[in-house]
Amino acid sequence: MPLISVTMPAYNTRESYLRAAIESILRQSFADYEFIIVNDSPENPSVRAVVDSYRDVRIKYVENPTTLGVAQSYNRLLELAAGKYIAMMNHDDIALPERLAKQYAYLESHPEVGLVGTGYKKFGEINRFKTVRNPVNDAEIRASLLFKSPIHHPTIMFRRSLIEQHHIRYNENFISLNDRQFYYDIGQEAKLANLPEILYRYRFHKDMVSKRNKPAIFREQCAFHEFWLNAAGMELSPKEKEILDNYVSQGRCHIKDRATLAQVGAVLDKLAAENRARGFVPAAEFEAICARYLVKRCLNAAVYGGINSAAVLKKSRLPVQDGLLLKMCNLALHWRGAEQAC
Repeated sequence: MPLISVTMPAYNTRESYLRAAIESILRQSFADYEFIIVNDSPENPSVRAVVDSYRDVRIKYVENPTTLGVAQSYNRLLELAAGKYIAMMNHDDIALPERLAKQYAYLESHPEVGLVGTGYKKFGEINRFKTVRNPVNDAEIRASLLFKSPIHHPTIMFRRSLIEQHHIRYNENFISLNDRQFYYDIGQEAKLANLPEILYRYRFHKDMVSKRNKPAIFREQCAFHEFWLNAAGMELSPKEKEILDNYVSQGRCHIKDRATLAQVGAVLDKLAAENRARGFVPAAEFEAICARYLVKRCLNAAVYGGINSAAVLKKSRLPVQDGLLLKMCNLALHWRGAEQAC
């Protein structure tokens, strides 16, 4: 039995991208793994031709009978995996050579952790070069799940025994947010973590799922918010839920009036207070994240509405700290010609 099963779905992948992904796994310093590739575009013979060109016995090629979609392909990969640990991989990205070795060593030395991701660097034809380091500790990761995915999915490695024992699988109703549901389910049974090292390169291009399915992804975000609130025993009014869906968790929203900004502050205050009363996720970490989102939306309101957020920040009970985001708010207000700084 291999120690690690590297699992990768492929769908109509460009040959150059697919070769780069495969070769990045074959160049890993850690050698005891199987590499399972599921082709979810069986009508496309080029995917199989690329995979068959590699004469490495660790590669196992599987073809879906028809196109199943990413979540069903993930679940099929989980059923096929035989390793002690399972590592995910995207068909168009690059894993750096020490990725598997470092994640394996971490899970071996941290038996309380069920799943670990890594830092990553964006690259590609859309000219994204940002380096991303997600929160490393379990408390902040679990506190972040309502608002975003705090672990980059193709970087994860997790214990196969955990998902088998608790029958954890990907939510096949989701195109994109199946990863966040997966982390939530594993987080009910074990701790979550991220390595701070950059061990992965994430390719940006025009054919990405996130670029082609924005309306569906937004609906999934709304559905996950509803799931999280129900699990936490929290209830928002329809208007409050609308504010959460459309403004609190949407970085690309445009806040142009004081009333909307005030509602954002009120919803974040309510979420923090309700969580503190219920202890659903770690309170201090959750309140710090709520405070960060409030300041981000204050910056948004300054840019798009020329709105001074001083009154909203003063009213909030969240632990807002004077920092770079508030300085950016003031710069934005100055740029818009506002009279008073935050």
